[in-house]
Amino acid sequence: MAACGSARRSASRSRSPIIRRSRAGKNPVAEPAGADALVFAGVSKVFGTGTTRINAIDDLSLAIKAGRVTGLLGPDGAGKTTMMRLAAGLLRPDRGRVHVLGEDITKTARSVQSRIGYMPQRFGLYEDLTVQENLDLYARLQGFAAAARPARFAELLKLTALGPFRARPAGKLSGGMKQKLGLACALLRVPELLLLDEPTVGVDPVSRRELWYIIAGLRASGVSVLISTAYLDEAERCDEVLLLDRGRVLAQADPAAMEAELHGRCFKVTQPTTTRRALQQALLARAEVLEARLEATSVHVLLAPATPPLELPDTQWQDVPAQFADVFVDRLHARRPAPARAEAITAISPLAGETVLEVRGLNRFFGDFHAVKDIEFTVRRGEVFGLLGANGAGKTTT
Repeated sequence: MAACGSARRSASRSRSPIIRRSRAGKNPVAEPAGADALVFAGVSKVFGTGTTRINAIDDLSLAIKAGRVTGLLGPDGAGKTTMMRLAAGLLRPDRGRVHVLGEDITKTARSVQSRIGYMPQRFGLYEDLTVQENLDLYARLQGFAAAARPARFAELLKLTALGPFRARPAGKLSGGMKQKLGLACALLRVPELLLLDEPTVGVDPVSRRELWYIIAGLRASGVSVLISTAYLDEAERCDEVLLLDRGRVLAQADPAAMEAELHGRCFKVTQPTTTRRALQQALLARAEVLEARLEATSVHVLLAPATPPLELPDTQWQDVPAQFADVFVDRLHARRPAPARAEAITAISPLAGETVLEVRGLNRFFGDFHAVKDIEFTVRRGEVFGLLGANGAGKTTT
């Protein structure tokens, strides 16, 4: 299994700009269209005992079709990582069966792991090794033919745009670059099923887009992808979404179909006589409002079923399409009690607008690297000041 040390023994052969795959010198073996890449049948996984017992996966039954990108979403503690590890054969179920690419992974783990790739949530490479040294190491661990390595490395470095950084230690890469290096190692032998555990967490929007471009290319080449994500907008990039909570399936469907079920319940609300934040607080105080999110010039509202627009002074309500974040909130609302509404914070100082932080001509070097260059900004009391930039832009150093 890519990224876990088990690999097929034969050299790769060209199949597409991304795919180079072989099994013992034979042509790639793909699951037929409509086949199931992954099946859970009555699977349970428990951690701990007694009062510390946690049912991470609770009698889970589902099937994921081959050749598709399936998104795995759920709140913290939903069981996403446990499900990924069960699918990768890194954990054994306490009950039930896990079939991967038509094989029972509890019985034929080594065989199955040679056909799948797994990228864990935490960066799993060696930070003191360079990009190239990590690729070399994983190629040796996977038994990748030495003669085929240079061409494959060149493809992966081009695919991930890491070519200019091949001599840089992995520990000095930005978050997005680390994730792309992890993906490159997982793709040395392109798998039939790729398991990605939150690969875009902590990654800037540009790197997220690049990672999704790679995933789209894999899908076009016939690879089945199961990706867990903490970003609800990424659900709309998937062919199918699996919503998990407390080890059970809440929903499994095309994200567009799930959004369509909320027709007539989502609105863009404006109120010219007050601020967006004050309007948001007023809306969240109403039991009929399941969600109220700030947008650029309005508040996006999800109402409970069969609830007409609320009669609030000077508000304008415009019916808008649902977003996947609305689906997420609506499905969880049926299972979990509504969180307590936060009390408004009493003003701690009348000196609104007072400067509390002023930065002028800030510079910081790490050796020859100019991490922060002539930065200037001012933060005033009562102001939320954001630092935005790509990974490696200098935000943390500033």
